[in-house]
Amino acid sequence: MGSQVPLLNEYKQVFFWKRFTQTLFGGPKLRLGYEAPAYVYINQVVLFILPFVLGGLITLLVDLDVIAWYIGVYIYGTLMLIYVLVAQGVSLIVQKRPSSTVARLGNQNVLAEEDEVEFESCFDIETFKFVLPIKKWKINILVHAVVSGVMSGLGLWFLLPSTLHFLFSNVGATVVLFTFGWFTLCVAQYPLTSTGPPEPATYRTTDTYEILPLLRPFYVLTIVSVHLAWR
Repeated sequence: MGSQVPLLNEYKQVFFWKRFTQTLFGGPKLRLGYEAPAYVYINQVVLFILPFVLGGLITLLVDLDVIAWYIGVYIYGTLMLIYVLVAQGVSLIVQKRPSSTVARLGNQNVLAEEDEVEFESCFDIETFKFVLPIKKWKINILVHAVVSGVMSGLGLWFLLPSTLHFLFSNVGATVVLFTFGWFTLCVAQYPLTSTGPPEPATYRTTDTYEILPLLRPFYVLTIVSVHLAWR
């Protein structure tokens, strides 16, 4: 037999797995292709799972009848709105500070796909640029925060075990939808908090008004709204 040519060479495999994980999780860069400190990954994971942690606590309070379901919806939506505002606000403040490092000549975009970022500490400017880049338009911080609050509130309402059981009347379906539903909500939330993954059919430079981070929340809102209207 002749020698078999691999479908993807070594370089393309590295690129594929970087893009695959970034697309699957909604934006976190968990495979960089070069060595990076652990806190770079930890920061991204915390940003990703924090909505689930907050939502899980409120879901527990609703199930234990500590608060009414509609109170939980309002609280969670408000918390996620504040979450985006605080995350972007802190990143904006940190990145506006004068940097003690000298920028490398000939590299105008340190966060380009193939550039290697030099991290100095957990809270330095380069780390924030990588983990929590500032929105191009400051008004989008508020817009994305409001979308986050609405999506999270309706998402919590839909993912309450009582709502899922009412809609599907099956324990197994409730467990599966609860698990994958929260994963989907976290995936849709991440682009609103930070930035989304590169979309295959769209050049990032053409997204002047930052519409791409709103695509996943739009899909979630559409599906959740249909089910809640049926309820």
